[in-house]
Amino acid sequence: MLEIYVCDDEVSTLNFIQQAIEKQILIHEYDMKVKQVYRDPCAMLDALAKQQTKRNIYFLDVELKHPEYDGFLLGREIRKIDPNGTIVYITSFKDLAYKTFQYHIEAFDYIVKDTQEQLHTSISECLQSIIQRLKDETKDPVACFTCKSGDKLRHIPIDDIYYFETSARSHHVILHGKNQRIEFLGNLTDIEKELKEGFLKIHRSYLIALDKIDSIDLKHNEVIVRGGVCSISRKEKSRLLEKIKK
Repeated sequence: MLEIYVCDDEVSTLNFIQQAIEKQILIHEYDMKVKQVYRDPCAMLDALAKQQTKRNIYFLDVELKHPEYDGFLLGREIRKIDPNGTIVYITSFKDLAYKTFQYHIEAFDYIVKDTQEQLHTSISECLQSIIQRLKDETKDPVACFTCKSGDKLRHIPIDDIYYFETSARSHHVILHGKNQRIEFLGNLTDIEKELKEGFLKIHRSYLIALDKIDSIDLKHNEVIVRGGVCSISRKEKSRLLEKIKK
């Protein structure tokens, strides 16, 4: 059985989230339970450190009014205790989603507090997605890159990604992949750290999948990646050539 933990320092919101989750568990007969809810992130971390269960589900408020932890710092500490847990953020500000990359948290979803009706719907859809992901993992695990585009959280198989480039919009990145082009808040440095192996930042504006390279034009400082032309900086040429020889 999956255990769910909730942390929000607003009592009314905390109670609403708990009730919304428990209602969906009852309706759909999910093999889950709300183990505990917390207003204090320190109390939550203390309890988790003593728990034997792992891979839990966490609904966390981003704007915690705590001197030590906001939702992102709490998520980072939870990752140390439960590396494979499912973290869902609930916030009033959708534009903060990009910070999950800065903290390397790999959140599953990012729910915006709007009306109670919309919050209830978003929680319902999120739980359905979690259940579906767990079912898919038992069939054929697929590594995915997660980003938030508009009001939707996207999970893109890493093998379907060709390259990332910086957008003309400040603090935005464009993902180019198999039959898709997605723009989202983020930066290439954080994305490269998250993806680690298989990707290389060849220019301040480009992060490419090494196994998707079609050709390299050293004379014109260009790399062709699945038909897309990516610039390569002079100082990254040798690092790129070294990587593709391995």
